[in-house]
This record gives sequence, C-alpha cells and structure tokens, in this order.
Amino acid sequence: MKHIRNFIQNNVFFLMCILCTFLSSCSNDDDTTIVPDNWINIPNEGFTIGYEGGLLTRDFTVSAEINPERVYIISESNWIRASIENTTVNLRITESTVTQERNSIVTLIYDGAHRLELPVTQAAAPAAKVSEIRLPASLHNQTIGLGQVFNLTSLIEVMPANAGNKTLNYTVEGDKDIVSIENGILKIEKEGTATIKVAATDGSGVTADLKIIGSGTEPFIRDGWSVETSIKYSNGNGYVVDGSTGKPEDMFDGDASTFLSLVKPGKSYSGSTTPADHQLYFVVDMGIEQSFNYFTWAHRAGNSYDYLRVWGISIEGSNNGKDFTEIQSNIDIPHANNTDEIKIEIPESTYRYIKVKLVKWSDIAGGSTSGSSMQIGEFNVGKK
Repeated sequence: MKHIRNFIQNNVFFLMCILCTFLSSCSNDDDTTIVPDNWINIPNEGFTIGYEGGLLTRDFTVSAEINPERVYIISESNWIRASIENTTVNLRITESTVTQERNSIVTLIYDGAHRLELPVTQAAAPAAKVSEIRLPASLHNQTIGLGQVFNLTSLIEVMPANAGNKTLNYTVEGDKDIVSIENGILKIEKEGTATIKVAATDGSGVTADLKIIGSGTEPFIRDGWSVETSIKYSNGNGYVVDGSTGKPEDMFDGDASTFLSLVKPGKSYSGSTTPADHQLYFVVDMGIEQSFNYFTWAHRAGNSYDYLRVWGISIEGSNNGKDFTEIQSNIDIPHANNTDEIKIEIPESTYRYIKVKLVKWSDIAGGSTSGSSMQIGEFNVGKK
C-alpha cells in the first residue's frame, strides 16, 4: 500500500509540473498581460519611395511581454499592399501616374489600445505629353437635339493620366452657326453638321475631330447624367433590386426593359419598406444647366401590369441641387399600355437638376392594389 501511495503522489507532482509549464508558456498570449507603452520598437520615420513604386521593408521588435505573431498591419490605400513576415514589415507600392505627391498611412496593431501609425509618401510622377484625345462616343457622329449643352472638359478624356497639361483648344470648322463653344461649353444651335477640331495645347501636336449632327427636337443625350432617389432602404440602397435591374441609372440606358424600381409607400418588397407618409421622388443631375420644354417617359417593357406603373408625377427644377422650384404639378402619365411613346410638354425651364415626384399610382387612384413597387423604364427631357 505504501508503494501505491508513493506512486500516486509522485505522478500528481509530475502532472502539476507539466500544468505549470503549460500555463507559463501561454502567459504571453493571456489577454490579461500588461502591455507597456513601448510595446514595439521600429524606426518611426516615414516610408518614402519614388513614383516607380516597388518594395519597402523595415524590421521591428516587440517587448518581451507580447507575442510578435499577434502584430498585424493594415493599409488605408489600394496603392499599398502591406504585410508582415516574421518581424519584417513589407510594403509593395504600385507605380504612380499621379503628377502630385501622394500620401497615406499604414498602421501596426497589437490590440485596440496599442497601435502605431507610419506615414507613406510616394513621389509625384513626371508630367507626360498628351498622347491621345478620346472623344465621347455618345456625341461623336451622333444626332443631337437643338439646344442641348455639354461640358466637353468633363466628357473628353486626355491620355495618359499623368499628362502635365490637359488643357484643350476647340475650333469649329465649316458652318460655325451650327454649334457654339466657349471655354469647353458646347451648345447645339441649329440643324446641320459641324466638325470641332480638338487640339492639345502642350506642344504634342495631338488633335481629334469631333463631328456633331444637330437635328430638330431629339431628346437629350444623357451621357454623364446621374440620379439619386429620395429614400435609403435598410440595405443602404436607394432602390430595390429586381433581377438584374432596379437601379436609378437604368432609366438612362435606352432600354425600357431595365428600370428604376421603388417600393410603394406603405408597402414592403424584398425586405425593403417605404413608410406610408414618404414622398417618393428621384433627382436627375444633368451636370450643366439645360433648357427644356418636354419630357419623355417609358414604362417598364415586357410587363403587362399597370399597377407597377407610375400614373402621375410633379416636376421641379433647381440649379444648386437644394432649392427647387415647381415646373408643373400633377401631370398624368398615360398608363394603359407600355408600348406607346410618351412625350409630354411642360413649361420651358432652364435648370441643372430635375426633381420628379411620384404622386399617383394604382393603389391611390382607384386601380388595383396589387404589386408592391413602381417601375420606370426610361426618363429624359428635350426642347422643341
């Protein structure tokens, strides 16, 4: 019996020794470890590199109380790929085409209270000569309605991205009465064909010929237009996905089978709800002031249900995107079918922003109360 008792006592002692050794080895990773302020030692001067990019490395050490494998790194910018291998910081910097110096931050982190930010600076890329002038396909050789205005500076692309001087010169050739252009602002004045010679001014000699065809009362070209809606649903979107469409910009693609989809007030669809008292609208930003006196509308194509259509709207205009003035209210939208072209005259107005309020639909106008959304296939304005 004495031998058995000695065996148990000896083995208990042995097991306790193993347990103590294990706990001691884990103590560095214990969340209760007190981390000193000087938890990391790394040269604190910023990282710098030329515009060509490349790899930057820097070694670091940590205090004895912490495990270096728990240190990680994050980068604020997509032109920096940051990682840690053992105790070496690696920054892979992409080549810059930006003609200004660019700056960012990488952050070494042990825990929420122990972080170290290190600045990264990349030199400006040298300025290059213009190599190409890319004309907007929506304007070049296209028929454009009279009166429409374009800011060519925002529509014409100058290459390369690091061209030092992107200023362009515009000269109208042929009949100079067809278009007017000043400081890059183009206006279609009368019917006919005009050619605008677009030339770089940096001495490169690069030119391009922009051909414009002015014709009657064509609806406006919507290149560069943007649109926002009055609501943000719980998923953060200002629209409801419907298959592969539903976005506001789908009203500008020339295809009525794609559409903006909004939930009717007081209803829910696909997890999104519009409050019953919410005034639904969308705001179109044309990018520049335009004069218009009619709008075009298309219901969603390929759908036979009129309860998914908008039956009436009110239109307002603004030049600052904040203060809107009524253009016309309670305009009935024909909704018997989705095949007829809808073109409705409104008072002539000159605005950059157009607010379209949805004020009538089947549920509140004596029609079917089926369907949870309203869908707009196309929206445009023009001048005749």
